[in-house]
Amino acid sequence: MNLLLNILWLAFGGLLLSVQWLVAGLLSIILIITIPFSTGCFEMGGACLMPFGRKVVLKETLNDYSPRPISAFFWIILIGLWLAISHLLIGIASCLTFFGIPFGIQHFKLMKVAFNPYKYVLI
Repeated sequence: MNLLLNILWLAFGGLLLSVQWLVAGLLSIILIITIPFSTGCFEMGGACLMPFGRKVVLKETLNDYSPRPISAFFWIILIGLWLAISHLLIGIASCLTFFGIPFGIQHFKLMKVAFNPYKYVLI
């Protein structure tokens, strides 16, 4: 069942959001101050391709380096907010139909990661 939902997910916005996460990772490298968030973006870009059967959890053990609050601020303002808005809008649009409710739930689940991709992981 998860495989079928993951295949349908790609057609109903999953591929677009995966590309957005990968572009966000590239932008975070270009902006230099948000580089610590780039690895989380690339992980989420891959995870957005097949989110069914996974859940969002906090990373228990962070690396020795954690992003400074100023870089988190720039991340949220420049990139994170826009990723969260895209997940929110596509999630609401998905929930308008009975068939799209599982896809909307996945978008809402991934929306919280947009604010701090360094802190969360999909397992």
